[in-house]
Amino acid sequence: MEFHAVIFCGKGSSLSPISAVKETGVPKALLPVANKPMIQYVLEWCDKAPFRQITIFTETHTLARISKFVDTYKESRDSDLAQTSPIECIGADASSTGVILNQYKGHILKNTGNFVLLPCDFITDVPPQVLVEVFRGQDYNNIGLSICYNNSFENIDANKVLNSNYTMYSKQNSQLVLLDLCSKGSVALSKFLKIRTHLLWRYPNTQVSTALLDSFIFFGDSRLFKLLEDQKNGLISSNSATKIKRDLARRSWKHSTKQEAVGLFILPEKSTFARCNNLAVYAETNRHVLKLHAKESNTTASTQKPKEKADKPKNLATVGADSLVGDNTELGERTSVKGSAIGNNCKIGNKCRLTACVVLDGVVIEDDVSLQNCTIGENARIGAGSRLVNCNIEGAYVVGSKVNLKGETLTNLEIGLEDEDGSFEAIDDDSDEDDSEDGESGYDDESFEEEEYDDDIFDRT
Repeated sequence: MEFHAVIFCGKGSSLSPISAVKETGVPKALLPVANKPMIQYVLEWCDKAPFRQITIFTETHTLARISKFVDTYKESRDSDLAQTSPIECIGADASSTGVILNQYKGHILKNTGNFVLLPCDFITDVPPQVLVEVFRGQDYNNIGLSICYNNSFENIDANKVLNSNYTMYSKQNSQLVLLDLCSKGSVALSKFLKIRTHLLWRYPNTQVSTALLDSFIFFGDSRLFKLLEDQKNGLISSNSATKIKRDLARRSWKHSTKQEAVGLFILPEKSTFARCNNLAVYAETNRHVLKLHAKESNTTASTQKPKEKADKPKNLATVGADSLVGDNTELGERTSVKGSAIGNNCKIGNKCRLTACVVLDGVVIEDDVSLQNCTIGENARIGAGSRLVNCNIEGAYVVGSKVNLKGETLTNLEIGLEDEDGSFEAIDDDSDEDDSEDGESGYDDESFEEEEYDDDIFDRT
């Protein structure tokens, strides 16, 4: 298709302590969902289109690891896609998505005038063709198309876990138009929601929703870059994607003359869409995909001829149909695994119980350990007899024997670093946490703090 797919990979600060925010963590794009790197789901989604070109932007220090995986993925693709839909990885350290778009606009528009911005962390059953056709069917006055969705998981408390905004939109010519976005933080601070009278004059049937979630998926064309180049329109090319989208949406009503609008498409509630951009959704998405895997396995088994039952050795480990165990992983006797994904090269002791857990590569779990709803980082070790519930553990962390914890996040504490002169400098345990507005660093999916409307809000030009 005539689109350039641009995938953005950030650190994933809200996925700490298992993400690359910590030195022991994994780049966000490579964190496994049901033992597959989450970016693989995005690439497979793109290949269903397929798009004319795929470009992956990542931070320079994670470029080598992500490029290595992408090279492996290329080998499994259809040979025709290598020519019609090439994939490339680019390392770029930038403060926002807008900076990347500004720096690489020529590259993005090199072979096609249309593009789609994608996060590296989404999983959906909505085919890309559906969104492409919605974009094609828009009014020409619409400069882009923003995709929103509703929470798909009943176990996720949207108010506490998901980062939603006040989304203002209206219907125009049977199509939805995005009008404005306001952060919940700014509304809570001011204790009221600001809606300009000029907006209501232009769109009297405006609706406001706090349930809609931003997918970060945005379809656009070359007109967007022309607007960003023209500083007179008030758009700041170095802003986050959310701010740029918000400012573009405001153009549809803030001027006396008709300006470009931003279309809005809300995914059907019966569809599945999830962004693994925090630990709660990451764990729940793993469980969702594992359930789908179990259904597929049961369907396949029902179509095959039943095999004669052979005598099984006693005391073997039990792995449920809704679980996955990686390569070279050892399970001890009488160990039970339910609703969990266990990575490669792990060692699980005897009499262990793992329920609804995500265990990354290289983890060692000693005998008689019980884990429930836990996420364990790479190369962590859990001592014998421990009982952990709703815990998140950083990679390489060592949990002692017979430890009982609930709802804890366990991270390594760095006491200090030795300077060149031999002295030591104290390091704050949270020193590498991002202080950005929503906890996401770099050009990964950004939220925003609401700003006052521009002084030219009623500009008659």
